[in-house]
Amino acid sequence: MRVPASALALLFACGSPSEPARSNLVVIVVDTLRADHLGLHGYERDTSPFLDEIAQQGMVFENAQSVSSFTRESVSALLTGYLPSTSGSIGWYATPPEHLPTLGTSYAQEGYRTGFFTTTLMLPDPAYARGFESVEHLVKKGGVSGKGQALSERALEFVRECGDDPFMMYLHYFDPHGPYDPPEELMLRYTDEIHPDPVGLYTQLRKRVPEYVSKGFGPGDPLFEDQQVRYDAEITWTDQALKSLFDGLTAQGVADNTLVVITSDHGEEFLEHGFVEHAWTLYQEVLHVPLIFWWPGTLEPSRIPERVSLVDVLPTVQQLQGIESTEPSDGHRLIDPQGRPLTERTPTLSELLIQHRNVLRSVTVGPWKYIQTRKWLNLRQRTELVRNERKHEQAALKVDFDPWGPVVREELYNLTDDPRETQNLKKSKPELLEQLQAVMQLFEKRARETSPEQGGRGEAPELDEAMLEALKAIGY
Repeated sequence: MRVPASALALLFACGSPSEPARSNLVVIVVDTLRADHLGLHGYERDTSPFLDEIAQQGMVFENAQSVSSFTRESVSALLTGYLPSTSGSIGWYATPPEHLPTLGTSYAQEGYRTGFFTTTLMLPDPAYARGFESVEHLVKKGGVSGKGQALSERALEFVRECGDDPFMMYLHYFDPHGPYDPPEELMLRYTDEIHPDPVGLYTQLRKRVPEYVSKGFGPGDPLFEDQQVRYDAEITWTDQALKSLFDGLTAQGVADNTLVVITSDHGEEFLEHGFVEHAWTLYQEVLHVPLIFWWPGTLEPSRIPERVSLVDVLPTVQQLQGIESTEPSDGHRLIDPQGRPLTERTPTLSELLIQHRNVLRSVTVGPWKYIQTRKWLNLRQRTELVRNERKHEQAALKVDFDPWGPVVREELYNLTDDPRETQNLKKSKPELLEQLQAVMQLFEKRARETSPEQGGRGEAPELDEAMLEALKAIGY
């Protein structure tokens, strides 16, 4: 949102300081947000009118890819600039390892006021908020969010508390993560009638996916369409909360001096490959996420088609704002100090390393995507596991875990010709397969050399019954 001319005139009328004010930073992660369900990425529903407006004013990376389809691995990578295997931040209890600087520590050391505010239960470990002076998790009873507006209000309160000091915030909006429970008035934007008996994503559907599919659940089926209506309405719900945030930044006179980055930790499955939710696969429906850099007067509006990664965010914002970084990281700077996009093509890696679920990695170079799997549960095995997932994940913690075990499955796709990843070309492209296998081998060598031995695997925290029920409500 652009600052009105009248507001700019008022700001200039107040006089200029002897030295220019240091710019601020806001990093926004919208949980479970598929890029292809946003207007700025061509979606047919008007789910994101405000984000679409921001995209027209910012630098949009059209093919941003998440590091993982699981929140903790993805956010750890975003905060540190390292992939899960190279940092050791892997698995169900992945956390940013202590030996690595983070977004929070790097800005705190430069004298920034720092705030870490979320509406998710998934980032409780203090390691995520290392370096942040103000930390708050605004979580609704039962684990279901619906608190996007409250998060925006808390963020704006923090900005007021900072006064003239430069600030950096990490904001994590939980919706549209399941269970999908948006206001009815938002659902009615996308349907003429609300389904009278919706299926619960976690309480019913994912426990019996093959059974539902055998009875017709899928595109065109009212129950399936209701799931997408609810998901889309939750996107709109968060879009409204983001508008409130930007309106508040403008009203406080800090918008034009603030770099804002908007992205997601992962997407969501809707039967594209036979299952639902996320944290099971590395197909594009869970990896392709939005990535917008918005900084009025500094970054020119543009759309960059090259494929980039969430690990690129930290080195990019540090370079743009002159924040010193001594760590090399796995990321690449996406924008030069003059605000011009850097478009060097490099392999993009993603990982999902959940011991009791699936263990797999992908590497994408140009249109080619290679997926290498070390553990794979079929659909029925997944439905059986989620009926008592805590038992399985607790049992997994008691045994050694080698995230580089034997390869049990390989896939090769041309994302240009086959964006839905339905035609596995591994048999028809043996030379290309071998080249991408070599890339993965190089990554394994580097990861084994740099990663502390399972250093970021984390430990199961002590959870009371209320927390266990809250996590169960959101599918964990």
